[in-house]
Order: sequence, then structure tokens, then C-alpha cells
Amino acid sequence: MFLSLAATWSRVNSSAPTFWVWVVVVVSIVLGLIVLALAWRWERRGQGRGALALVLLFGVACRLAVMSSGRELSDDAARYHWDGKVLAHGVNPYRYAPVDPRLDRLREHALDRRVNHPELHTVYPPLAQCLFTIAYRLSPGGLGGFHVLTLLAEIVTWLVLAVALERRGLPHSRLVLLAWLPLFIFEGYLPGHLDLLGLPFVALFVLNVQGARPKWAGVFLALACLIKPLPLIFLPAAMRQLGPRRGTLLLLTAMSTVALFYVPFLGAGHWLFDSMWVMATRWSFNGSLAALVETVMPAGLAHLTLAILLAVLVFVATFRGTDLLNRCLLAFAAFVVCTSTLYPWYLVWILPLLVLRPEPALLALVLMAPLADLVLVEFQATGFWRLPLWVSLMEYVPFYALLIVGAVRGRGMFGRVTER
Repeated sequence: MFLSLAATWSRVNSSAPTFWVWVVVVVSIVLGLIVLALAWRWERRGQGRGALALVLLFGVACRLAVMSSGRELSDDAARYHWDGKVLAHGVNPYRYAPVDPRLDRLREHALDRRVNHPELHTVYPPLAQCLFTIAYRLSPGGLGGFHVLTLLAEIVTWLVLAVALERRGLPHSRLVLLAWLPLFIFEGYLPGHLDLLGLPFVALFVLNVQGARPKWAGVFLALACLIKPLPLIFLPAAMRQLGPRRGTLLLLTAMSTVALFYVPFLGAGHWLFDSMWVMATRWSFNGSLAALVETVMPAGLAHLTLAILLAVLVFVATFRGTDLLNRCLLAFAAFVVCTSTLYPWYLVWILPLLVLRPEPALLALVLMAPLADLVLVEFQATGFWRLPLWVSLMEYVPFYALLIVGAVRGRGMFGRVTER
């Protein structure tokens, strides 16, 4: 653990040797493999509540150690701090890009000089903006407030899933996947990504769909999408699970909740979604099928083609999956296949579902996701932000191999339900 942290700290220094980037990637994968092995072993042997408490306490301790280090893995959190500051000062964060001179009076902290893509208006939805503002109020000029909110969100997720596992007679040891995986600790707290804030809403959405509570399911799905739109991919599976009447009620509740949050920001006009459109149509990183399609098509056409393919695959998953969890897992696998941009932290959205229904292909991708950080080696060597082909192969070959085996043999998310 300490070796991995030291490596992570070193790689944010532009003069650090790329050797340390290799160290952090390798150590992250090794630790992830150990965590998966422990989860499998403990599930077979069975563990009591005392072991669960130790698992969660150790997970909290790791996060506290990382968040108090003052070190950083990315600059995304600087944008969170800026957006929170802008809204806290009564300015619509969607209306002005950070470089706008009308916001010069707000540039008072070191983080303000590190906002990424300052020429773009904010891309983050309204609930994320509200949480950024709370985080800024808790620690102006720092990221302590954001870390506290992230940790609270994770703890709530652990507790919700612990209750769900107990009610289903499933082992608590599965929570190791959330509490100990390096993907959560490093991507969540060095200095962090907002995706972890949405985990309790995803967990509560799934459990309320399974409990046939469409109104609450719609609220929680909307809240998750108001942090990042990615969970929208689970909507068709939920509507299929609930049936026409309850499914429609879920949809209407979710739409109403989303609209309610956007109303205060409507003064920004088209800037509400402009940057989101730019990211969806122009940005590409770490895709699999997308990398091939983009070699034979212009970027805009490639992204449109992949979006259509994703819609088709999600439709198929909705009607071929055997229950809610399998349909959601299949939909997320379709997203992985079709997306043109897949940063490692995007994968945290599926982990609550993997706790309830482990899926080998997606777990393999979560394990190998730190390989994407090797883009830093390429960037330092060539000045281009791109992954070498061999890195992509190592990351995706296990995923596709297990995906194909599961489909051929009718196992995992392709098989019949063996547990609730």
C-alpha cells in the first residue's frame, strides 16, 4: 500500500521518472488481484459481522490516509472546487467558462489556476454542482470538504449493500470489492473524482426497482444521473422489470426530478449542455471497438455509429437478460464495448451491482483498468495523449475473452438467475 502511494505521489511531479508510473500501475493491479482473491476465498468460507466491521474500518483508514496526504493524481477536483466556488458566490456555473474575465474576482486560491479545460463551460449536472458548493463551503480553497462528502457517500453505499446482502443470505465479504479495491481509493481521493458520490443512489435505485417501488426508484436514478448521466443506461432494464404501468411511473418520476434540479440553471441557455455535447462527440480515450471504428470513419460519424450500436445492444440486453441485475450488467458491458471514452473511474458505477452479482468479465476490466494510467508514460515520451496498442490489448483481451466465454456457455450475466 505505501509503495503504491509513493508511486502515485511521484507521478504527479513532471520531473519524476516514468518508472514510478509503472510501479503504481503494477502495484494497483497486484493489490486488486489480491482483493478479488480474498473476496472469493471469504465467500466460500463465510465471514461474520466482526470480519465485516474490520473490512469497512480498514477501508476507511486507507481513505483517510490518502486524503490527508495532500497529494494529487489528477486535476479534475480543481474544476469541482471552481464550480462550487462560482455557485457559492451566486453565479450560474453553466453561464461562464472559467477563463471568462467576469469571474476574475473569484480567482483567489491556488486550485483556481489548475482548472482543466478552462475554455469549456462546466459539464457536470446540477446535483453535482450542489455537492461541489457544499464541499467548497466546508473547505474554501481546499478539497477536504469534497473528500468528506465522498467518504460519506461510500459509507452509506456500504451500509445499504450490507443490509441488502444480509436480507438475501449473501456473504458480507463481497463488500471487499467496494472497500479495498485500489480503483476506489486512488481514483476517489488523489484528489478524487465525483463518480463515487453517485454510488449510494445507484445502489438504492437497484434495490427499489427490485422491491417494485417505482417512485423511489425514479428519484434515485435521477439523482445518480444528476451527478453523471452514465446510470441512464440502466433505465430500460428497470422499466422492463417493473412492467408498463410502473415503468412509466418510474420514467415520469425520474424526468420530473431531473427537471426540478435544472430549473434554477435555465438562464445559462444552450451552455447547460454544450460542453457535454463536445465531450460526447469529440473526445476519445481508451475505447476498444471505438478505436477501430475511428480509424475508418471521421470522429463525428464514428461516435454517431457507436451511439446507435449502443442503443441496439442495450435494447437486446433489456429483452435477453434474465432479471434486473443481468440486464443492467449486460447494458454496462455494451457501454464498455461501444464507448469512445473510458477512464478508469467510470467503472466505479458498476461496482454496487457487482457486489450483488459478481460478473467475471467486468471484474477483469476493473482489475486491469489502472493500465490506462500508462498514458502518462506515452505523454512524457512523445507529448501525445494516447495509449500504446499493447496496453489496450492487455486491458481489453481478458474482458472480451470472458465476455465471449460467458455468452457461449450461458454463464454469468448471460445465464439463468442462481441467486436473488
